[in-house]
Amino acid sequence: MSDVGRVRKNNEDNFVVCNLTTGEATLTPALCNHELGPRGTLFLVADGMGGEASGEVASQICVTAAPKRLYENLKSVPTIRETNFVLLLREAVEFANQIIFQKAQGDPNLRGMGCTATAAALFGPHLFIAQVGDSRAYLVRNQQIVQLTRDQTYLNYLAEIGAEVPEDPEKDSRRSILTQAVGSSESVDVKVTYTKMRQGDALLLCSDGLYNMVKSPELLAELVKNGPLPEMCRTLIGHANAGGGADNITAIVAKLQGAGLAPQDAAAGVESREFREEDFQPRP
Repeated sequence: MSDVGRVRKNNEDNFVVCNLTTGEATLTPALCNHELGPRGTLFLVADGMGGEASGEVASQICVTAAPKRLYENLKSVPTIRETNFVLLLREAVEFANQIIFQKAQGDPNLRGMGCTATAAALFGPHLFIAQVGDSRAYLVRNQQIVQLTRDQTYLNYLAEIGAEVPEDPEKDSRRSILTQAVGSSESVDVKVTYTKMRQGDALLLCSDGLYNMVKSPELLAELVKNGPLPEMCRTLIGHANAGGGADNITAIVAKLQGAGLAPQDAAAGVESREFREEDFQPRP
């Protein structure tokens, strides 16, 4: 679900859910409650930037081009394993980057446009997340909420290189400056992390319009409920608007069940790590 918020004039967020086995990418009842197929399922949130309508153009291209590219490429692969699945997931975001960049170069009115991309793809029991920008993915398990993504912001970059960072980053004017975005340059460095899912896990993808207005304890309090997921999205967006609605607000919520997942375990934490091919190589 997506909402313009209470301050912005137009909504530059976009999102998509795509069954990568069938290619279906509209929120029909069949898609909203489906069994994971052999090619997986993609959840993608894109938050546009660039001013006026250009941010909306960038995010719309991203949520259209990336799933279609991934679906078509997966169809052409004789055998899909985790390694080539991630390769194609990353390539799909890079492909969207190229389209957005070239469109911006060809139209002066669209110069400087771009978007975030948080693309979470379920393949078997694993969730692979391709990340550009600062939209987020969270996992809820055992009454805890864990952020699976790391915001690609200037303040986080300072922390990574060991430079001085402000004591209260929430109040720093640079906290929303992105170090990269889809379409803002000719190439993009798509970071991929992964985690293994369990029965009963809940997944939240959202733009900063949600998490800047609704902090983690409030997100968790809603996500542990057992009500209908559309109502959950409406409630989360309502909380964001009640908190000021300073930006566009987008949320995708998914809950996972099924024998193909490891059972619930009260002692199981959430392990998320950067994707490495060697983690998925067959053992001798």
